[in-house]
Amino acid sequence: MDGTLLNEKMEVSDNNIHAIKQAENAGIEFLIATGRGLGEAKPFLKNHIHPGFITLNGAEVFDHNEKLISSNPLSETAQNEVIKYFHKYNVYFEVITDKGIFSNDKEARVNNLANLLVKLNPGTSFKQAFRDTQERIKMMPMTFVDNYDAIFNDKSYKIMKLIGFNEHQHRVLAPLKKDITKTIKDVIVTSSSPNNVEINSINAQKGIALLQYAKRRNILPAEIMAIGDNLNDYSMIRDAGIGVAMANAIPAIKELAQVSTDSNINDGVAQIIEKTIIDNQNQG
Repeated sequence: MDGTLLNEKMEVSDNNIHAIKQAENAGIEFLIATGRGLGEAKPFLKNHIHPGFITLNGAEVFDHNEKLISSNPLSETAQNEVIKYFHKYNVYFEVITDKGIFSNDKEARVNNLANLLVKLNPGTSFKQAFRDTQERIKMMPMTFVDNYDAIFNDKSYKIMKLIGFNEHQHRVLAPLKKDITKTIKDVIVTSSSPNNVEINSINAQKGIALLQYAKRRNILPAEIMAIGDNLNDYSMIRDAGIGVAMANAIPAIKELAQVSTDSNINDGVAQIIEKTIIDNQNQG
């Protein structure tokens, strides 16, 4: 969603909604694959469309009726090791569980979202982004706690994803990612923006989830198109029959993808969907 389906105002544009409906009318199944949880992702669609969801980078997958069809939480050992590194590098982090999203610092949550809005929309001042974020956060399905001890000590919680935030991409996040990747073997380290690092089970990847979902639907890998912009999209861009890079995608995604489209600001998703529908009609 972020950097792909959502524009600089963090909205799904009317053009994108219209194109998705056109695809569905043409017999193309549209699926959202996001680092966000289901409760975070759904409100952006405003009930205009009801797709299946690959959420939390593949940690949870839901069909179009929102029935959970797969779950891949972090192991307890991996979770504890990742948290040690977050503390070592003094990185604020949030805990995403099968029972909701938790933060232990509301100010840090607002600051990080405001910084993201500024990056997505350079014409916006941090002051304005901060005000906007304070309003947005009221609608987010997040629980604020003093600390995470009760969650980590309660075995009924499954930790689906850990996400850390820091503005120092090269000085802090780069070595953090390197350390986690080098020493913890059963996790996958990705990012959905320059100021975050996302940690999932090695089995929770968008590409794995996408192929499994397609297999359930008797859809071949060659018949899949995946669209993305950042590292947490890498596996699905790689595994799909056609990988599409947004114009605003990071270099690694542009190099991997076979096809490109316009930016998220210019409805790149709608443009590639409409082109695909026309190409299918011409081939048919």
